[in-house]
Amino acid sequence: MKALRLALLTLGGLALASGSALAFHDGGVAYCQGCHTMHNSQDGALVDPAHPNGNAYLLNFGNPSDTCLRCHAAYGQFANGTGYGPGGDFYWMTKTFTWDSHGNPRTSLGDTHGHNVISPAYGLTAEPTLTTAPGGDFLSQYLSCTSCHDPHGNQNFRLLYGGALDPVYDGGRYDFTASAPLALGNGRRTINEDGWETDEHHTIYKSGMSEWCANCHSGMHDPSTTNFVHPTSDDLGTAVANTYNGYISSDAVTGGDPATAYWGLVPFEAVNVDLALADPENYTQGPEPQDQVMCLSCHRSHASAFADAGRWDFGATFIADSHPLITDGGATADDVANKYYLYTFVDNQRSLCNKCHAKDAGDGPRAP
Repeated sequence: MKALRLALLTLGGLALASGSALAFHDGGVAYCQGCHTMHNSQDGALVDPAHPNGNAYLLNFGNPSDTCLRCHAAYGQFANGTGYGPGGDFYWMTKTFTWDSHGNPRTSLGDTHGHNVISPAYGLTAEPTLTTAPGGDFLSQYLSCTSCHDPHGNQNFRLLYGGALDPVYDGGRYDFTASAPLALGNGRRTINEDGWETDEHHTIYKSGMSEWCANCHSGMHDPSTTNFVHPTSDDLGTAVANTYNGYISSDAVTGGDPATAYWGLVPFEAVNVDLALADPENYTQGPEPQDQVMCLSCHRSHASAFADAGRWDFGATFIADSHPLITDGGATADDVANKYYLYTFVDNQRSLCNKCHAKDAGDGPRAP
């Protein structure tokens, strides 16, 4: 028996050393005690001293988002702005920036910087202005990490709900009509280079992202309303694809190479990509006419330094003038350094909408 036990331990050690061991949520339900506690008691002490009467769902830490961030904060999801992943860093939800513009006070509220998942342990509170998801009826008071991701594991991209099971909501399940998107991501630990988003190293999106977002934001995708006018799930077409591929910067709106045209800050759905063969650690191909714009072409799914979880500051004419600036109230030097990850721009670079539309052709330079 001892020999068998030793052999099993040895095999287990080899599996971990070889890197073949599954991540905590992969392949199905992980060990239950990682997130849950039966009695809020272990070795004569409370598992969660901050909540002596226990937690909903028998969670071992606060609420669902508290529990997720207990591990994922260190993965880059709450990392003082250094989580350079495609979803962004929830840290930005805690940062409000203020400045003066032509004698008028301006504010970029932390509440507007992303999805307001509720996590008291990390200072994240419910959306104070919107009681429901914009364009939908999902109540803000129920929003958590597990409103999008299945903590028990599934076979979908990033464990997103959509398919056989929908997220827990108000004592039941919230109905997701669209399935999870098809995509291929890079490393999940976005606090280091393994999961950083760059022009070469990034998630490859194939299809279904906007439809999945519409599970909660359906009204934002209704072409019969004036609330949403930018098309999604439509082909880019030859003109836009050629513009994207040719665009290098505001200083060079033509001349780019389609083979290296991809901008991580302006992703698109490559509808014909073979995800079984694609490499998210080295993917630079620009779009073809049948490829599509999606919600995440402009927004981050978690949070960013900018209003509306923008991938860039939608309110700035020039990228160099994006807030936060070092002169802003509430901003630190690190905030300014981290807001655009490690992307670099020419000083004259205007809004990144121009990557698809090139409306900055012939515009004047940025004033000193």
